[in-house]
Amino acid sequence: MKRRVFLLTAAAAASVILFPIFNHKRKISRNSDPLLLPDVLTRFCDEKTIRKIGDQYLLHAPSEAEIVRLKKLILTDESGAILQLSDRAGLSKWISEKISHDFAVRKTLIVDGWILSETEARQCAFYSLFNR
Repeated sequence: MKRRVFLLTAAAAASVILFPIFNHKRKISRNSDPLLLPDVLTRFCDEKTIRKIGDQYLLHAPSEAEIVRLKKLILTDESGAILQLSDRAGLSKWISEKISHDFAVRKTLIVDGWILSETEARQCAFYSLFNR
């Protein structure tokens, strides 16, 4: 009987611990517009945290506090050309590669305790402005 009580208690404790984690991950749709949400951060952060990161970034970069400007900055490559992709998968891949490039060339910053690429920070700011 003691073994049964232990197993039931362990299962209940595991569900109490794991439910918020899995529930949290469902709050942000990973099928959202790739411009709005940094893919990696959506695995760790909820919407409130992403907005907070975006707001903190905008405090340090007030000249970028416009949706149109942020969109242009996110979609501009190193040569200054603006990406003209319309499909979500291609856009998501391109942004992911841009984020990797940002880390490679050390275009990083610390915002609210997170080490982010410049592109990720801009995505958070874009999300924050878009959802006001």
